[in-house]
Amino acid sequence: MRVLVTGGGSDIGFAIAKRRLAQGDDVVITASTPESLERALSRYRVEGLDAKGLVLDLAAPAQGDAALGEVLESGLQGLVLNAWTRRPPLHRFHELPQEALDADVAANLMGNVWLIRRVLPAMVSARQGRIVLVSSVSTVNGTGRYGAYILCKSALEGLMRNLAVDYGEFNVLSNTVRLGIFKTERTKKYWSRARYVERMGGVIPQGTLGEPGHVGEVLDPLLASHQYINGAVLDVTGGLPMFRLEGVLRP
Repeated sequence: MRVLVTGGGSDIGFAIAKRRLAQGDDVVITASTPESLERALSRYRVEGLDAKGLVLDLAAPAQGDAALGEVLESGLQGLVLNAWTRRPPLHRFHELPQEALDADVAANLMGNVWLIRRVLPAMVSARQGRIVLVSSVSTVNGTGRYGAYILCKSALEGLMRNLAVDYGEFNVLSNTVRLGIFKTERTKKYWSRARYVERMGGVIPQGTLGEPGHVGEVLDPLLASHQYINGAVLDVTGGLPMFRLEGVLRP
């Protein structure tokens, strides 16, 4: 199977692509610039992993159309929507500058919509496709000052359900993986504090923060060529948004 993993340079994207390569898939990762793509691919080479690369900037996805077309012409059975641009400044929603909100929606919502629309015809023609959205538990429980992020993720989750209905008959199956609190480079400013890890570990039912490696295996059944999962949401959260009361009450 050939799988396109967007945002393959992130910790989560790397874990997903690494797992797919271990399963024998042909993996293409994306990054927003040639420089960031080269940095991402060098990480794969260090571990002896043979991933291919594609420059695709969600803020201006049409610029990568020709290169994406070449990938589609050679066949693409799996699409993992993992890429996400840096989040805008953390403000309450009405305080968020309109320019920041517009940019976030244009890249993270409409950029992903563009990509989905570009990939679907080839999957329908081949009668084979697996689309997986990497989303967040924040769409369920909310997260302070993350209004733009939750707006875009929630819209894409709704779209995935619609895709499941419209394209399931063509063996194009669409599902969502909803992540909890993970230890990645982007969240390091939080989990690098022992107090934060202690408090969150006390609240999360499983008692610990997630590791990127937890995500890779979760996609195995969703990307399998023979499966009956469509329009599902799989929570990979350690039990969130449920929580341990003793963690809340701990002094």
